Amino acid sequence: MNRQFFVALSLVTATAAWAAQTKTITDTSMSGDNKSGMSYSDRGSFGPYIEFNNLDMDNVTYVYKVHEMPQKINVEGTTIYGATGTLPLKEWFDIFLMVGYQYLGVSHSPRNPSAAYADLAEIADLYEDFGDAPLDSSAIKGHHDIHTALFQFGFDISVPIFTNYNYQLMVKPYAFAGAIVGKTFFSDDTKFLSPVMYGYAYGAGVRVAFHGAYLTAGVRNSHEYFHTYFERKLSKTKDGDEFMLDFDTYVQPFISVGVTLF
Repeated sequence: MNRQFFVALSLVTATAAWAAQTKTITDTSMSGDNKSGMSYSDRGSFGPYIEFNNLDMDNVTYVYKVHEMPQKINVEGTTIYGATGTLPLKEWFDIFLMVGYQYLGVSHSPRNPSAAYADLAEIADLYEDFGDAPLDSSAIKGHHDIHTALFQFGFDISVPIFTNYNYQLMVKPYAFAGAIVGKTFFSDDTKFLSPVMYGYAYGAGVRVAFHGAYLTAGVRNSHEYFHTYFERKLSKTKDGDEFMLDFDTYVQPFISVGVTLF
């Protein structure tokens, strides 16, 4: 996790240094009514956001246990759909917000099936005189449908390398970093609580603005984490029934098309 943080910091620092040494190109050579010396100014923007998933199990760390029995999992993620907005505070510094939705599918199965099913049978026998047992076979081998609302907020450091006042055109590469907060919703019949997700993201892209429209495209890297337990403890300690998911994604392409706000 520290390695990714220092990569993000290095990326942002390098872009800031480039911004300090790079001069914006202002084209005012187009017609007799040019406003000499004036360039297109960056504006606040808002529009839909799409990010394509690049989740790999090699970059997933997890702990999954039910009644002290460890299990293995497989995680699949879908494209992120949402909306994003930016607000420039300086020519080279913006703040941004992204709100999105992502589905995570988690399949789980016991590492030792015979021991897990024997344990399930013991639980059923124990609760035979008290009604339904707290677990069924879906807790041993099953699938979680996790709907996630994501909120990403942070800043970007940019270099407007080309601006044209008459055409109202701007080309602006940038690097960004931000924090992630999300809320998960387990829609299947599970005993696990739906936890809050935390993380961070960083990446780079290019923003092109033309009159009242813009196009942004780039790549995003992220680190996301959550940790949850059974709503009602079944094991001797709550750690006997836990689900911790910690994963990284790299070079996920994103695109956003929208309008400038003013």
